[in-house]
Amino acid sequence: MDAVANEAKRALRSSMRSVRRAVDDQPERSASIRAQLERLPAVRSARVVMVYDAVPGEPDVADFVAWCHRGGKRVIVPDPTPTAAEPTDLDLVDVAVVPGLAFTTDGRRLGQGGGWYDRVLARLAPTATTIGVGFAAQLVDDLPTEDHDVQLDLVITEAGGGESGTKGS
Repeated sequence: MDAVANEAKRALRSSMRSVRRAVDDQPERSASIRAQLERLPAVRSARVVMVYDAVPGEPDVADFVAWCHRGGKRVIVPDPTPTAAEPTDLDLVDVAVVPGLAFTTDGRRLGQGGGWYDRVLARLAPTATTIGVGFAAQLVDDLPTEDHDVQLDLVITEAGGGESGTKGS
């Protein structure tokens, strides 16, 4: 990616971190996102769900994880830090729920910039459904992308969901 596009991503990351921190009523918004996830046929039928451990500003998925456990689903919560090992059982994942700084309704995602989720998502089985979750304020019209950026099947916010594919319906 050229220097101009790299700078655009860096600037967008900075601004979206501020946007995400400014979202009010995050617990209520997270509950709405959780309810939408739980209604998705792909999630309901999943046996193995990969989900993230939320940091401040990201939708809280702890209740979703509890719902998965109550339903007998295996939950994988990887550690996306640069020094952590990537999960080895990615071929078993039916659904991956991932955070981001910004999303488009067609499934493009802007992450923190390390490429961890793109590397892991690229290793999932082609049948796995990938779902980005964020707050409506994180939706943008366009994002700069590179060849290695993985497009998600769905993006869910508290305001609803937009699909880029059909695997989540």
